[in-house]
Amino acid sequence: MPAARGPQWRTLVGLLVLLAGGPARAEVPPDFAGRLPLELRGWKRPTRPQVYDQKTLYDYIDGGAELYLSYGFQRALAFLYQQGADREIKVDVFDMGSSHNAFGIFAHGRERDEAVIGQGSEYAGGLLTFWKDRYFVSVLGYPETAETRAVVHALGQAVAAAVPRTGPLPPLVALLPKPHRVPGSVRFFRHHLWLTSTVFVAHDNLLGIGPGVPAVLARYADAGRQHVLVVVEHADAAHAEAARRTFAARYLGDPAAGVAKVKEQWAGIRRIERRLVVVLAAPGRTTVEQALAAGLEPGAGK
Repeated sequence: MPAARGPQWRTLVGLLVLLAGGPARAEVPPDFAGRLPLELRGWKRPTRPQVYDQKTLYDYIDGGAELYLSYGFQRALAFLYQQGADREIKVDVFDMGSSHNAFGIFAHGRERDEAVIGQGSEYAGGLLTFWKDRYFVSVLGYPETAETRAVVHALGQAVAAAVPRTGPLPPLVALLPKPHRVPGSVRFFRHHLWLTSTVFVAHDNLLGIGPGVPAVLARYADAGRQHVLVVVEHADAAHAEAARRTFAARYLGDPAAGVAKVKEQWAGIRRIERRLVVVLAAPGRTTVEQALAAGLEPGAGK
C-alpha cells in the first residue's frame, strides 16, 4: 500500500474521484449482507457489515485509501467472520463505480491471472482478491490453513454470485499487443504514480496521464528481451503531441527524439494520432524500435 500523504494529495485524490470513471451507474446494489451467510462452518459474522464511504475510508485503511480513491472508489462493505477469540476472516467489498475502475484496482497488485472467481482472481497466502462488474473484493483469512482457505473461497464465491452481471474491460486494454505479453502484467490507471510503481520514469507527470487521460501498460518478454509497453490516450492529437514532446525532451533528452538510452536501459515514444505508445526498460535500441514499429492491435488510431 502507498504511504499516507498530506492534504494536497487528498485534494488531488478528490478531483480524481470526481472524474476517474464518470458518474456511478444508477442501480440497486446487490444485497451482499443477505447473500453472505451469517455462519459458515463455525465462522460467524454480525448481522450488519461496517460501511465506509469516500470520507471514512481513511479510518479503515489509512495509508492505502489513496489508491482506492484514485480509482473512483464509492463505498465499501466490511464483513468480519470470527471463530473463537483470535481467528478472523475479513470480507471487503469495494464499489469502484465502474468495471474499468474495478479491473484497475484488482490488476494494480496482482502477480498472476487465475480467473477462478469473478472476472479475474488471485489467491496467495490466505488472501483472495477478484473483480466482477464494478466491484473489487478482498477476502483474507489469517493464519492460512486448509480450513480457512476453503472458507475464504466459499465466501468469495458467495460475493461473486451476488453480483448479477459482468462488466467490460477498459477499451485501451484491447490495444495492447498479445504476442510475448507476460500473463497477468496488464495495468490500467489514471494517475502517473501508478506508472511509477511499475517502472520509474519521473516524479513529474511527463506523459500527461490524468482523470481524463487513461493509460495501460504491460510487460513483454521475448527470448530473454524484456520491456514495458505503455499506451496513453489523450483527448486529441494536439494534447498527445504536447505530451510526446515533454516526455522526449525531459526523459529521452531531445524533444525530437524517438529512441534513446536512459542510464543503463533504452526507451522510446511514438504518437499514433491521439495515443502515445511508450517503450520503457528495454535492453537495447532494437527492442525499442521493434516494439514501437509493431504499433497496437487493430483500431489503435481511432
